[in-house]
Amino acid sequence: MSTHKLLDIQPTPNVLLALTRTPITPLDALCELIDNALDSFRAAEALGQPSAFRQVFVEVPGASEVNRGDGFVRVRDSGPGLTEEQIANALRAGYSSKNAFDTLGLFGMGFNIATGKLGRVTKLISARAEDSYALQVTVDLPKLLEQGSFEVPADVVAKPHGLEHGTIIEVRNWWPEGDPNNAFIRKLASLGKNVIRQQLARRYATILRGEGGSRTKILLNNDSYPAFEHCVWDASRFVERAGHGRIPARISFDKELTKNIRCLRDGTLMEYGQPCGRCGGSEAREVVERVWGWVGIQRYDDQNDYGIDLIRNGRAIRIGEKAAFFEHVDENTKKAEKEYPVDQQYGRIVGEVHLDHVPVDFSKQDFQRTSDEWYAAMQFLRGSSLIPSKWGPGETNPSPVSRLFQGYRKVRNFGRADMYMGQYNPAKGKAERIPREIEREYLSRFQSQEAGYYDDTKWWELVESANDKPIEELLECPVCGFQNVPRVETCEECNCVLVGKNCLNSDCGAEIPKSAVSCDVCGSSQIPKVITPWNCTFCGQTNEASEDACRNCALVRGAAHPASEEELLTASEEWTDLSITGLTISLADGTTSSPVDVTTRMMQRPIVPRYGREPIPVLSHKKIGKIAVFVDRMHPAFSELGMRPEDMVAAETAQFFYDNYSSLTGQRGHSPGVLMAEVLRRAWGDLVAETPESVREEIKQVFRLIAERLVGIPEAEDFYADLDEKQQRALAEGMISSGVDLSELNRMKQSGEYLRYCDPAALVMFFQKFPQVWFDGQVWRDPWPSDDLGPTVAEGLREELSIKYLRCLEDCASYLRYQRPEPLLVTRARAAADFLDSRL
Repeated sequence: MSTHKLLDIQPTPNVLLALTRTPITPLDALCELIDNALDSFRAAEALGQPSAFRQVFVEVPGASEVNRGDGFVRVRDSGPGLTEEQIANALRAGYSSKNAFDTLGLFGMGFNIATGKLGRVTKLISARAEDSYALQVTVDLPKLLEQGSFEVPADVVAKPHGLEHGTIIEVRNWWPEGDPNNAFIRKLASLGKNVIRQQLARRYATILRGEGGSRTKILLNNDSYPAFEHCVWDASRFVERAGHGRIPARISFDKELTKNIRCLRDGTLMEYGQPCGRCGGSEAREVVERVWGWVGIQRYDDQNDYGIDLIRNGRAIRIGEKAAFFEHVDENTKKAEKEYPVDQQYGRIVGEVHLDHVPVDFSKQDFQRTSDEWYAAMQFLRGSSLIPSKWGPGETNPSPVSRLFQGYRKVRNFGRADMYMGQYNPAKGKAERIPREIEREYLSRFQSQEAGYYDDTKWWELVESANDKPIEELLECPVCGFQNVPRVETCEECNCVLVGKNCLNSDCGAEIPKSAVSCDVCGSSQIPKVITPWNCTFCGQTNEASEDACRNCALVRGAAHPASEEELLTASEEWTDLSITGLTISLADGTTSSPVDVTTRMMQRPIVPRYGREPIPVLSHKKIGKIAVFVDRMHPAFSELGMRPEDMVAAETAQFFYDNYSSLTGQRGHSPGVLMAEVLRRAWGDLVAETPESVREEIKQVFRLIAERLVGIPEAEDFYADLDEKQQRALAEGMISSGVDLSELNRMKQSGEYLRYCDPAALVMFFQKFPQVWFDGQVWRDPWPSDDLGPTVAEGLREELSIKYLRCLEDCASYLRYQRPEPLLVTRARAAADFLDSRL
């Protein structure tokens, strides 16, 4: 005989605590609460009771409040309010009465994750118009854990001031130091109100504009703000391409892909009259798989500020999405290949695409990219590949993104041809790109909605006029008003000087025509005196007076010797670690030397002491009581011979002492070698006493600093896919050894924080793939050479700069793999680490 009984498998309050470890960003948590408020308006509309005023009030504490343990996060809506049963369901982890298609938020899991990560205590107050009271429920996570029960008190309270109907969610009591969520609210508060406003304006842009429904206001700390708008060309603008015809700058679409019957609870495909195969539910409805929105061309291009916003039910789930639209994934190898932009690093395809029917992950970080709905939408939006050479025989790609790609993939012809603002350059005889400062000015005026800049009228003027040669203006005589043809020097009507110069005779100084060879007033000659030939300070070559640069070595006339102190100072910066003030040493006769100030400077170019000679590693300039030592850190003496900068500086300083105390010449102990040892001991004893382990620690610190500076670089998210299995395993081990939960990895991929735990070899590989993003102050202080120098020159300088840093990075990364490195390797690695550290 068998018996059975029901077992109580209701989860414990620890489930709520576990949910607070879910990896989402502070902004995503705030948006989850806003989403639930917006859903209340949708629910009221579905019941035929649309809200007259759709408003959501958001309050976020400042950083100083959070540091004191004060403040709160509060989200209040003007919706219809909740019943007691609805509140209970809203707070129940994992429960949702919402369908899978019409809502933004997800009360239950999403609500508990968001509130639990923000703080320990959540208060929910809701009031309905037909009731004279409000309901208040407080969820205190520490108390729930202590009592081991999910029971929370529900109180009937007076309606708060201003809340005739609607719901308030308030989170306070921040997690204490030591808790993983302690930094969560700090990150949100530290963003600042302006950043949060900008993010909300972008994420809820279509809702704030009222597209696809009633307009809603979302206020932050009682301040309203306009919805984000893309700065795109008008749909009437176009380019023409052979084989593709006229391609407008903005393409709108509203495409119904298919219809099917789906479970209202979890979205599973169903048949009428049959229960859901996943959840057993019977509620179903016909779901239209509809893709609508637009894609277009931004009026300016940018390295990062482009891409397409993917929106679900009014909220942008992905902002500036690039990979889904601009990469081709090989079906066999699964390798992703970047298709746009390729010819240059600047993109300008943007858009807003609504995918209301495509499922998202539970934390709304991304769409479910393996779903059939996602695949069908991407096929419509961008097709299989944007590159025609990858199309099959007779195949075309008429998708919206492909059409824009065929028309606007390159910006080479400034003006109407490629629809880009330009200006005519008389020297080159063609149009060139307008300065970036003008683009920034126009964008600022667009954001201020200034007429002519908000619409594209003023922008288009610079497109149309790019190839127009400027009309030469007639010169108007200031005396008689006669309009003269350009390039005349005197008025053809009254003979007034229009373009002139002063007479060279200082006693006269009359204004005469610029090309005059003699003065009409005093008669003195206006031909300058002949300047005598000049000698080059570098190579000694005698040059003709008319030559502006040396015909032998090309040094500019009048320039100082490249190895002079004046020129070396302009091409170097002080190396404080190897500089010392008031250095004294013991001399051979037992006395102490007078103090000397040693200033060491690191060169940014080679030191050439004399024309025709090879560069030297060090050069010093000496004065009374002072010596300036200039060191070329990249000289082969350091990188190949293993010499140390400290030795070089000490040798120069020792020679300085040797020469200054010439009266001791001949005495035992008064030699450059002995003096050098004394200088090293007195000045840099600790620095030169290096060990293989100390160098190893120094290199590790350099890579740690590099990784910190790489966080936030957009290319880091794409680079993760390039890590091989061994590197990904090393990354996971690094995270674990640092006490970081592996569940944080997905978030870290997007922000680039995972680079902190990659091995150095991976960072070297990242530099090889994206060297340009490391410069201009991101990691290294050195500027990345721009095309303003000319494409050929710029490319050569970029290659030289990349190789210099790559060799140092490879030396450091290789050194960490040696167990017992040879002395030469120790010195070489130390030199490379010193150089990299100095450029951070």
